[in-house]
Amino acid sequence: MSEKSVTDNITYPEVCRLAASDDSVFNNFKRLPDYTQVLEHVTCEQGGEYAKFFQSNKNILSNLSKFTINDTLGNPKVCNYEFGTFSPTTLRYIKILNDLSQLNLNNKTIVEIGAGYGGQYTVLRQLYKPKKYIFVDLASTLLLVEKYVNKLGLSDIEIEFIEGNKTKPIVSDLVISNYAFSECPTSIQDVYIENILERAKNGYMIYNNMLGYTHEQLMTKCSKAIKINHEVPLTHSENVLVTW
Repeated sequence: MSEKSVTDNITYPEVCRLAASDDSVFNNFKRLPDYTQVLEHVTCEQGGEYAKFFQSNKNILSNLSKFTINDTLGNPKVCNYEFGTFSPTTLRYIKILNDLSQLNLNNKTIVEIGAGYGGQYTVLRQLYKPKKYIFVDLASTLLLVEKYVNKLGLSDIEIEFIEGNKTKPIVSDLVISNYAFSECPTSIQDVYIENILERAKNGYMIYNNMLGYTHEQLMTKCSKAIKINHEVPLTHSENVLVTW
C-alpha cells in the first residue's frame, strides 16, 4: 500500500494553511484536488472564451506577458493559446481586469472579498498600483495570500488582511468579489453589506446565487444603485454580474 500524502482528504482551508506553512505543498497547491474544487478549475476552453473579451484592449495585449507571473507559483494547469501559454484561471483574472479597466485603479483603496490565493491582485498589479489593497477571507486563506504576494514581490503597497467575521467599517473606492460574497450565509453577508458594500464607491461582484441573499434580495438590502447583468461569458445559468 502506498503511503498517503499529507494533502489527502483534507478541506480547502486546510490546504491553504498547509500551503502557507509547507513549501512542498505550496509548490503544487494549484493542482491539489481539495483546492481545485474551489479554485483553479477553469477549463482550457473556458480560458479561451475569457480571452475573447480582452482582445481589443491594447493596454492588456501589450502587457500580456506580464500576467504570466501568476502562473509561476503553485504549479497550475496551463494551456497553449495562439497568444501564449497561460493558466485558464489567469485568463479569467485578466478578463475581470479588462472589465475594471474603465476605472483608474492607481492610488485607490480596493477591497477584495474572497481573495483565493491573491491571483486577481497579482494580475491587477501588472497594470495598476493601488494606494491600499484589503483582502477579506478565512484566516487560513489569508496566510496563503500573504505568502503568495510576498514571494512575487508585490507587497510594496499598503496591504491589510482581515478575517471575514472580524470585518469593521471600510471606506473604499472599489470592492471586488469573484463569486465569494454569494457563497456566504446571510449573517456574514449582512456584515459585508454594512461594513464594505455600503461604503464602497464602486462595486464589481460576480454573483452565483449559491448561498445567502439572491441578487434580487441584495438590491433591497443595499442602498447602492446596483446594476444587474448576465455574467459574460456565462458559466452557469444563475450567475449574474452585480455592479455599481
